[in-house]
Amino acid sequence: MIACPNDAKLFDFTNNNTREFIESLKTFHKFYAPIHGYLCLGLCVFGMLTNLVHVAVLSRPTMRNSAVNCLLTAVAVCDLGTMCTYLIYLCHFVVFKGNKCNPTFTHGWMQFLLWHVVLSITLHSTSLWLAVAMAFVRRMTLRVAQLNSKWQRPAMAWKVSLAIYGAVFALCAPNILVHDIAEYTQHVWKPPARCGYSENYTEKVYTFSVSRLATSNNCRIFKANIWMIGIVFKVIPCILLFLLSIGLMMKLRDAERNRRKLTSCSSSSSYAGSKQSAKTDRTTLMLVVILIVFLITELPQGIISILTAIYTADVHTYLYFYLGDVLDLLSLLNSSVNFVLYCIMSSRYRAMFWKVVLPSSMYKQQISARNNSTTINLASRKPSKKRSGVSERQNRDYTLLPTTELQCPSTPDTPRTNTNSSSSDGKIDHL
Repeated sequence: MIACPNDAKLFDFTNNNTREFIESLKTFHKFYAPIHGYLCLGLCVFGMLTNLVHVAVLSRPTMRNSAVNCLLTAVAVCDLGTMCTYLIYLCHFVVFKGNKCNPTFTHGWMQFLLWHVVLSITLHSTSLWLAVAMAFVRRMTLRVAQLNSKWQRPAMAWKVSLAIYGAVFALCAPNILVHDIAEYTQHVWKPPARCGYSENYTEKVYTFSVSRLATSNNCRIFKANIWMIGIVFKVIPCILLFLLSIGLMMKLRDAERNRRKLTSCSSSSSYAGSKQSAKTDRTTLMLVVILIVFLITELPQGIISILTAIYTADVHTYLYFYLGDVLDLLSLLNSSVNFVLYCIMSSRYRAMFWKVVLPSSMYKQQISARNNSTTINLASRKPSKKRSGVSERQNRDYTLLPTTELQCPSTPDTPRTNTNSSSSDGKIDHL
């Protein structure tokens, strides 16, 4: 428990509703705590495997030429680091905690716990700011109205990623000073006789706490660090994500309205442009879903961080103690969801995933079977020669139809070329 002088009180225990609320938190914690470790263990294993595959797929030459994919690769690296440290923490402090022959709270494991806390905060904050960068890059890509603009270039995305990594790691450095490792003098570890240790063998027990430096002067340093985590690493990026998500959803709405205008023309002349804009919109829609997941999982943590800075003792004693496991679960869910969303929403990603995962011979058989099926379907349509020629010419002429203000062509044979497409990303972001 953190006790800061002159701390404001969050809960009024003379109020019956407050007491009922705290009792409900206790009941929930009693029910959820026994299954939390095993649930998170499964998520960590799943998240580590999927993020490894995610990095392998997004780093393929045909995938890494997109700025959004490069930023998603940087997010996957952060998520992979978060999962690794949390998996080690779960194995030692949760799964194997009941092993009486191995001491749990040694100085070495407390050192690991210190770095686990610092790295978790740092990597998760980096992921959140990278998500903001993804939304901003996508918004600028749709706004610039130019194919292959600077916002689509992988080199720019990697520079942004490195800048975010450096800035967040530097701002998270004070977390090392806030936490401390101290000897727990009221207890020593004694192994059972069956463990094979020498007689009267004991080992010191250590605890993980907030340092005296952080709690001095009415917890000034501790609260300043919490304010920075809550505002800079949670609230501000969540607000930016919300605003950018609104902007992207408005773009999607405009694109859908213009696609309807396009499809009101002859169906043969509008097919290629409609297909092109649909691919771009699918990229934007997938990114919006990813951003919404970030908001759902990160905003509650930001709110609790701000409450901690104001009502330090009450929040640590009640909210963090009873809801800390849920916040960890939300973080792990956020770190493992991108792979699932990409697999569901991107056909190009699925194709590349099977190419990476399947053996080359099996993948070639799959592609051959798919091509044969496509050939049979096309042959069964038997289009006329005249109609086929018209469709081919129209597809060639309308490949770069924009999704902003679309006008129906006066005649289907009129050539049309437009290189200033506000939502078309050329070949880079096609899924």
